[in-house]
Amino acid sequence: MKAATLDRATLGGMPIGRRTPRGKRRWYLVHVPGREQATCDKLKRIIPRTLLEDAFVLRRERIRKRHGEWITDTIPMYEGYIFVVTRDVNALDKELKKLSFPAQICKGDSRFYAPLAEEAQAWYEQVMDASHTIRKSTAVIIDGVLHIQDGPLVGQENRVTNIKRRLSLCEVAVADGGGGFSETVPFVIPFKS
Repeated sequence: MKAATLDRATLGGMPIGRRTPRGKRRWYLVHVPGREQATCDKLKRIIPRTLLEDAFVLRRERIRKRHGEWITDTIPMYEGYIFVVTRDVNALDKELKKLSFPAQICKGDSRFYAPLAEEAQAWYEQVMDASHTIRKSTAVIIDGVLHIQDGPLVGQENRVTNIKRRLSLCEVAVADGGGGFSETVPFVIPFKS
């Protein structure tokens, strides 16, 4: 089976880091065709905790109108992908290859596994909650100036690059390295003057 290879366009330009030495705690993207949460649960049961510190589906809240009422639910950020946290990607990869179901660590090029860039990893760790979900932020615009009042983006007004008010979303600059990277997250603006 051929290993999944990442390029910057695969997931909206998400930055990938370089090879990292064994022992450094990093996030890696794993391609799992369908049933992301079930795969995470299986991996956490099967793989020793010394190799796999965590496996999770990164999610975000979605706000939408259904049958005339606004509802909030969660959806995966990257369909068909999960994140794994490990200090030894090569040993983890050997364990994943033994499984009867597909779970391939993505590579940045044809030879090396590609951890998520440290800057992006730090941002995700800051904005997601314990269930690995990015919750909505609430803001107001007063005299053309954005003020984030509540949620994980408080204090990050300068990172907001585009607001999609009707969709309750905004684009946030996550990392500047390697040509930049932005992420779409839930964002509500109940008031604008």
